[in-house]
Amino acid sequence: MRSYDRPVMSEAIGTADGLTIPTRFNSALMANVQSTYADGTAAGPASWTTYQTFDNYRADYGADTTTVKPDSLTSLKDGAPVTLTFRFWTGDTVTYHLTRSGNTVTGTAS
Repeated sequence: MRSYDRPVMSEAIGTADGLTIPTRFNSALMANVQSTYADGTAAGPASWTTYQTFDNYRADYGADTTTVKPDSLTSLKDGAPVTLTFRFWTGDTVTYHLTRSGNTVTGTAS
């Protein structure tokens, strides 16, 4: 029998060159990522959809990290809060908030 605990993400500070989020996956595999501004519009390089490709995010299960890649970060509006919803195949979701201010990116878990 295989069991899962809810994934947990921690606060992180990075740059527009990349943000590495400490992530306890707890055996859960990431299914997709949704990225929105406060008004519900898409945030990220794929402005026509709120769902982002894994070209912009990388789950590293061995290192317990999730990386938000540069293309995703540099496409964000400066100073505009972004909500990332990470969905996992277990059915769990983790809500994470990003803000890019110049070259600095901060992230907090909900």
